[in-house]
Amino acid sequence: MKAFQWILALLLVFSLSVPTGAKAMETEKVEVNLDHLDFLNEEVTIDGKDMLITHIYSEYPDYNWVDASGEGIACVDDVARAAIVYLNHYEQTGNKESLDKAKKALNFVMHMQAADGEFYNFINRDFSINIDGPTSKKSFDWWAARGMWALGHGYKVFSKADPAYAKELENSFLLANDALQRKVNKNYGEYTEIHGYKIPAWIGGFDAMSNSLLGLAEFYSVKTLPVIKDSMLKVGRGLKEYQFGSADQYPFGAHLDWEGSPTLWHAWGSGQSFALAKAGSVLKKKDWIESAQQEADQWFSHLLVTGMIKEMAPTATKDEQIAYGVNMLTQAFAELYKATHQKKYAQYAGITASWFTGNNDANFAMYDSNTGRGYDGINGVTGKVNMNSGAESTIEALLAIQAVQGIPQAKSMLHVKTTERHTTEVYEAEGFTAQEGTPEIITPASPWTGDALYSGNVVKLSKNDSIKLEVEPNKKGEYLLYAALARKHSQEAINLEVRVDDRLIRTVPVSGSPDSDYLTLVKLTEPIKLDTNKHKVTLTLKSNSSEALLVDNLVLQPVAEYATFTKGNGESYKLVRNLVKGKNKLKFVPAKK
Repeated sequence: MKAFQWILALLLVFSLSVPTGAKAMETEKVEVNLDHLDFLNEEVTIDGKDMLITHIYSEYPDYNWVDASGEGIACVDDVARAAIVYLNHYEQTGNKESLDKAKKALNFVMHMQAADGEFYNFINRDFSINIDGPTSKKSFDWWAARGMWALGHGYKVFSKADPAYAKELENSFLLANDALQRKVNKNYGEYTEIHGYKIPAWIGGFDAMSNSLLGLAEFYSVKTLPVIKDSMLKVGRGLKEYQFGSADQYPFGAHLDWEGSPTLWHAWGSGQSFALAKAGSVLKKKDWIESAQQEADQWFSHLLVTGMIKEMAPTATKDEQIAYGVNMLTQAFAELYKATHQKKYAQYAGITASWFTGNNDANFAMYDSNTGRGYDGINGVTGKVNMNSGAESTIEALLAIQAVQGIPQAKSMLHVKTTERHTTEVYEAEGFTAQEGTPEIITPASPWTGDALYSGNVVKLSKNDSIKLEVEPNKKGEYLLYAALARKHSQEAINLEVRVDDRLIRTVPVSGSPDSDYLTLVKLTEPIKLDTNKHKVTLTLKSNSSEALLVDNLVLQPVAEYATFTKGNGESYKLVRNLVKGKNKLKFVPAKK
């Protein structure tokens, strides 16, 4: 249920927001401004050691500190990432003040480490450690993996800047690696199976553990200890293997995040491609870099065309878009550029980060260079903005801007606006009508199935039931049809007959799940040519079984989708993705005379 708990947490954040539909003030200058992060920080002394803590929330309009109710005033989750911002800033500018702040933040991270190498997360108002809270208890979870990333990056920087302090970081990092080894070695080489998908059993939280691989790669880049390489190989293998689909098969080459669901991907925290590209470069493992390229080319580039989303489960949702998700894509593209030297990845990084400059569903700059604030999120359906500016949003915005500022080809795309899209259209169950039999439109008791999410109402099809829906493409061309449906756990052959304009296109098996029914996205057709008229799609359940099939929605997907991105000076670039060929290309579009 971990994934559902995170969904509830995000809903809570957005329910407490102060939304606005105001437009951003346009600017062509975006700088790394640490003012708001500095404001969120507090320098403290704990057990006689100078430390830096980062207060968690900061709310519109006054932007004062706000604690996490019932959890504490600061946490490793945020302080570790703040340390990385300051380490980056020192590496990019040589600013000694940032190096000092990084050191104090790292002191806090080490303070929160237990004797066995695991970490606590939160501190209370009196600076005591919250040892009992579910998001703070000693473990090797999110906060430990983030702590390991910060320690590894800190070791790399301080090995030159302050070797004596680097030794402290090394000791703490190796202790954390001991805890990581215990975690991965317990089930290393074993697999669980859900819905026929093999899932590496030695990871547990693939999104979280990508942070540990980032730390391992940073450390190993300056000190090649065999035990660190061993951890890298084990974690990297697990992340690489939890990747399914292809350019035109769900989940489209995505690295999945939660071990409990091979059909759920969320944007926040999905750092697997970022980590695999970085670690693959350090270890010279071409297959890891290729795994990151697969997700970037087949899934992330699709999001550049559609616009940012919160998750796909299997239907993409655009409501709770946050900086943490956008930064993960930005970092992956930027790291792939460093690994492959392919210009397109630098440009994709800049296009992704343009979300922060106003190229988003709210047309609002989600990072303010004047104040250094990163805002807490966008509801892509309503276009409203959460104007709060907490630690995570500010830090993730700064990390994205830092990544782009360091790559000229990325920086050149930071202010693009999406001026044209030709992409996915989703037709919900409410639009279906009965053709034959007695199909029903029903409302699920809960949108959450246990490992996926219905997008709304569903159509219940029994034997020989038939439904129809009209689709109207906005452009003439080749299309693929998909359906979000509950694939059946049945020994009987259950098929979905697909007709377009009364022409039989295909009969698709929808049974065969080895354990239980599960909601997923099923490809219904090979490419079919459609013009811009209305076309009737008919779905008929063919089976000797009495079992019903639940259909959530129908997806019309152009084989060749595209988006056009335009700079302030009028220059345009067109990203064209071909799902059948599995290729994407960003082309300069000459201005019309």
